[in-house]
Amino acid sequence: MKHAKRVGPAVAAGLAMTLTLAACGGENSNDDAGGTGGTDAVKGGTVTIYHASDFEHLDPARAFVTDTGMSGQLLYRTLTAFAWDPEAKKVELKGDTAEKWESSPDFKTWTFTLKDGLKYEDGSPITAKDIKYNVERSFSADLSEGAPYGKNYLDCKGYAGPYKPAGNNGGKGCTAIEVPDDKTIVFKLNQPVSEFHMTASMKIFAPTPVAKDTKTQYDNRVFSSGPYKVETYTRNKTLTLVRNTNWDQATDPIRTALPDRFEFKFGDDEAIVDQRLIAGSGADANAISFSGVQAQNLSKLSQSNVKDRVIEGSDVCKRYIAFNQQKPLLKDQKLREALTYGMDKQAYITARGGDRLNKPIDSIVPKELEGYRPATAFTAPLTGDLEKAKAALAESGYKGEKLVLGASDATGVSVKAAEAAQAAWKRIGVNVDIKKIPGDNYYSTQQNDASATDLVTAGWCQDWASLSTIVAPVLGPDNTAPGKAAQNNYGRSPVGWDQMNKIPGIADQKEAANAWADVLDEAMKAAPLVPISEDNNVYVLGGNITGATVNPDIGGLPDLTKIGLKKVG
Repeated sequence: MKHAKRVGPAVAAGLAMTLTLAACGGENSNDDAGGTGGTDAVKGGTVTIYHASDFEHLDPARAFVTDTGMSGQLLYRTLTAFAWDPEAKKVELKGDTAEKWESSPDFKTWTFTLKDGLKYEDGSPITAKDIKYNVERSFSADLSEGAPYGKNYLDCKGYAGPYKPAGNNGGKGCTAIEVPDDKTIVFKLNQPVSEFHMTASMKIFAPTPVAKDTKTQYDNRVFSSGPYKVETYTRNKTLTLVRNTNWDQATDPIRTALPDRFEFKFGDDEAIVDQRLIAGSGADANAISFSGVQAQNLSKLSQSNVKDRVIEGSDVCKRYIAFNQQKPLLKDQKLREALTYGMDKQAYITARGGDRLNKPIDSIVPKELEGYRPATAFTAPLTGDLEKAKAALAESGYKGEKLVLGASDATGVSVKAAEAAQAAWKRIGVNVDIKKIPGDNYYSTQQNDASATDLVTAGWCQDWASLSTIVAPVLGPDNTAPGKAAQNNYGRSPVGWDQMNKIPGIADQKEAANAWADVLDEAMKAAPLVPISEDNNVYVLGGNITGATVNPDIGGLPDLTKIGLKKVG
């Protein structure tokens, strides 16, 4: 999953990030539902969420960024979902719309049975065919930004989505998805996938009814299957969600839905938002921010009236800069090696707010994840290795040409970090210009071969606790287009693709993790990207907010599924 803030860290030191699974390829049923907000939470009221930029996509077929990963929990439900338990410090896979699931012995056929009583915002029933349809939508070239797993795993070669001119396969849709009745959906895969029950937690496995689909405009008004629905949405300004009265708490093990409303406000200056939340008075007593506390305001968090309103934690995301090998200059491995050696991670971290908010990394894999290995290729001190960088540059064909580094303009810190990278590479004689890209269109721009920059500021969060959701998306191929890189392989690196397509069929998770780690080691020898940092997420809450925790599984954002207010009225 792409990082929208975006990217965050792994898990804090001493925090074992575990994944509790009820089944792996067998049969699973889910009986528990609900949870609580803070122990002093009441039902009702309005929670305000400040966010530096608007969501890139709210459409569940296109949503693949952490901010929508969190906010989307309020609007739609997927077949399965991961619930964060802050007391046990683990995420647990639960059935969301699915009551149970099972796989064939070869992991190529998966059957999910829906719960009873699931309804949309208008009271109409949620059916298996609606989930099928949303997965089919994700095949459309016009909605290509979302999770790629439908296209990668489903055995419907050549299918191009339900819209014209693709024609929805003559009305048959993706024949690898079968719906024998309203409560049963069967997926037939083109390869064994032992983790497909976790794959089903992706937003493409949320329901969308055909009658409500507005194609590319669906971003503006999704039809709710979750506890809230859209009341008003003014792009780049505000989004107001109100209670979906047809949502049934008894069916939902993830969300408590305590507030009556959520109001998202986009584009306010982050430092000013900090000051308002630190003051915590008036309407801001009921507010939080997705951006986290800015570095210049950290010293204020020790104030007696503030320190008890601070939440802090890491996440599973990693920040890096990818070297786009589609560009002629960056096909030169020695230039990529020079850029890797020349990166000053300490300066980059300082630009992003310093050591309280960031930690250096040597891999795109969290240290707590099975299969993590310390980096061995092109290692350097935090400030870089100028001698090795200049030596590699001398062996390259680089002759002073300008390279363009893309950075999101959503936050000032993103641009400052890009400037730190620019200065680091200037030390070794590489000239870099910075291109500011609107934050609400950043990843779409970098996924497009025609508009992607030479150097891509990026971040990645695992989709679930497996190297398969890191290595393949960040460094792998697009299995629907031979020879093309995956949409989030911003470096367009081709190394290891053959091996990557064989690993999903390995049933033993430790063996699979080692296989993915081997492929990652091989890919990193080609210097496709430089891992830089992970975030430590620090937030200050309005004084009336309760039940808020940092969810490391979704970008280290405040968890909206169990948040509430201490009092209303």
